[in-house]
Amino acid sequence: MHGRDIISAMLVRKSITADDVELLRREVFQDGAADDVEAEAIFRLDEECTDKDAGWPQLYVDVLTDYFVWQTTPRGHVDKAHARYLMQRILRNNRIASATELELLVNIVHWAASVPTELSELVLLAVRESVLAPDEAAYGRGRRPKVIDAVDVELIKRAIYAPSTDVGITVTRREAEIIFELNDATVACENHPSWKQLFVFAVGNHLMFPRPHTPPPAAGEVMHRGNWLRARRGTFELLRRVGNEGLQSGSGQIDLGARFQVAMQAMRGPIRERDLDAEAREARIAYERETIDEEEAHWLIGRVKRDGVLHENETALLAFIRNTSPNIHASLEPLLRESGLQ
Repeated sequence: MHGRDIISAMLVRKSITADDVELLRREVFQDGAADDVEAEAIFRLDEECTDKDAGWPQLYVDVLTDYFVWQTTPRGHVDKAHARYLMQRILRNNRIASATELELLVNIVHWAASVPTELSELVLLAVRESVLAPDEAAYGRGRRPKVIDAVDVELIKRAIYAPSTDVGITVTRREAEIIFELNDATVACENHPSWKQLFVFAVGNHLMFPRPHTPPPAAGEVMHRGNWLRARRGTFELLRRVGNEGLQSGSGQIDLGARFQVAMQAMRGPIRERDLDAEAREARIAYERETIDEEEAHWLIGRVKRDGVLHENETALLAFIRNTSPNIHASLEPLLRESGLQ
């Protein structure tokens, strides 16, 4: 039977069996690849089939990750048109529809060499919703509200440190805002110890390690699709562990004196393999751009003062800035004194 006939039959009966999943893998997507028509069919199957085998979500994610990441030109780069199409298919009332859609989004953001910022921001918004309103979120129902778990930290890392090119190692202003919102909303809760370190490094990255936009590399320079095929599993298990303490991200102490090493840590994307020489070059460039200018200082003051309280994590961030930035705008000095750092 032709692949599209197989899909049509499934759409007619509104169900996907284990045999269907196996047949699709063997006959239609044996290499994981899909064209435009087949990708649309996968979305339709997920939306219209009310009875789906437990193996379906992994096939859905595998095929569509390959479509958005590896069937693009240049390979590995998700353009704005594909990003808009993805968002149209995975959002319902401007929210991620389910954990399967979130798994797809996390995979794409993680494996693509570059994506439009709205995709990584969607992951952060999904984490924020799960933490603040878990019973309404795509994942995490039944978890403790307003508590950031290790899984949340890991998902945020995958979003903000995912892409392997220079474009992806900068934490955007919107990402920094969402991270601050999460910190403000959970400051009195028992967050996972790794949250403090992520908060400090992520916001510090935004303030001190900005990057000019660089064009995407040529198709031949992006990561090989085979890396994804060998290591594509795992996020489903990650999402299932929301609310548990099983995932250990490590709390660690921030070494505020080792400026260059801090720069490298703040730039490092924690999941994908990286070129150590390239990492060192990136960190050296970042080190040269560590100045806190007037606009950055005013933004930070406004964020810290928003709830009228100087919290522990914010004090750690200020200490990180004081010990890392070679030139801090004078307008930040009163806040540093208030925190006991001057």
